[in-house]
Amino acid sequence: MTVRPLPRSRLDALVPSLVTGQALVALVPATGDLKWAAGAAWDVARAAALADRRIALVDLWLEHPTLHETVGLTPTEGIVDAFEYDVSLTKAAHEVDRVFFIAAGTVTARAGDLFANPRWKKLQGGFRVEDALLLLYLSAGALARLSAVPDGMIVLSPDGYEPESSIGQGITAVMERGVPLLGVVRERWTPEADPRSVAPPPGRVSAAVRRPSHRLARPALVAATLAVGAAGGWGLLARGAEHRRAPTPLPASPAPVRARPVAAAPARQVDSLPWTVQLAAYARLDKALALADRLAADGVTPFVTPIALDDPGGGSTVWYRVLAGAFPTRDAAVGARSGMWKHGLAARGQGDVLRAPYSFSLSDRAPPASRLRARGIPAVSWGTGSRLLAGAFETPEQASLLEARLKRAGVQATLVTRIAGETTP
Repeated sequence: MTVRPLPRSRLDALVPSLVTGQALVALVPATGDLKWAAGAAWDVARAAALADRRIALVDLWLEHPTLHETVGLTPTEGIVDAFEYDVSLTKAAHEVDRVFFIAAGTVTARAGDLFANPRWKKLQGGFRVEDALLLLYLSAGALARLSAVPDGMIVLSPDGYEPESSIGQGITAVMERGVPLLGVVRERWTPEADPRSVAPPPGRVSAAVRRPSHRLARPALVAATLAVGAAGGWGLLARGAEHRRAPTPLPASPAPVRARPVAAAPARQVDSLPWTVQLAAYARLDKALALADRLAADGVTPFVTPIALDDPGGGSTVWYRVLAGAFPTRDAAVGARSGMWKHGLAARGQGDVLRAPYSFSLSDRAPPASRLRARGIPAVSWGTGSRLLAGAFETPEQASLLEARLKRAGVQATLVTRIAGETTP
């Protein structure tokens, strides 16, 4: 396996394009020199911020957290306090060099519960909607227990790592979960590296030596900045502690609508095709439909799902999620995602595997798919008959917006679970 080297002196040039389109990236040390690894992680975060994206870096090296020292902060409340003690992350997040850093926080005896918390999936989905980037600094073992599957992984090791080593085997196990290895941050170029393939443009210098030091943002400024992104994952950092017990594991809470659900939640025992791959989310329907048409032309069933996300002004913004296929297991969805990468339907590393078993099954008297599409109701054929499905949802509550559109269009529909060849209420 050829691993892309990322010399520390060239991170400014290499990292921004490497993490384009990623919502969650793991930074995994593969060295005993944790001081060097922490410095490399901080350089990666600052380099990512050069692309004018909002970047958050979380220290999940809970056994012996030192990343705050590299950033230049004293020990403070952090991610543990937010997850376990409902501390607001506006208190824990510090803006330094355009990166929002969140320390490990209080010592915990329940690290496993923190990694397994489903909130990571919610954060990942929200960050994707906002085109923001969440960086997690953690060990390969901790990453194996993380509830969310990162969009990519960057290994930190000054001299590279050996796949046969114990750390290397842990990294290989993570990759077998479907996490692509984006590269290895090293102290310098590897002798075998081909400069033509990875050399940056001339004139760029290291994030470690060029970037001036900035004062920490005041707490009020941190809170205001986090609040700007309240429509999605970034806002979840600010209000996640207050909503830890929310029943809907979504990228963000859908805006309430007055319409009642068209059907009760489907029975779980017939949920045989619950998994799908979210490739993108757009603010415009035409962009979502263009990607869906590409998928359909390649034989992949696309589901375009409108989701209403709260915005800071009290209203809501509609985003159109593009989900590809319906699969019986998560592993099947991961394998299908790899096939999409191979055939150029999605950039390598792009695609969030999630469980979204619910769809609307339209009545036999529904207008043709082309007419529904013109009304903002994308539908796809399902099974051997002429049945049309619309949307793919993680929970029945998430279907509220599309349900309201169907009612306004006079289309009768039933919320169902998808099974092979048919649907079941």
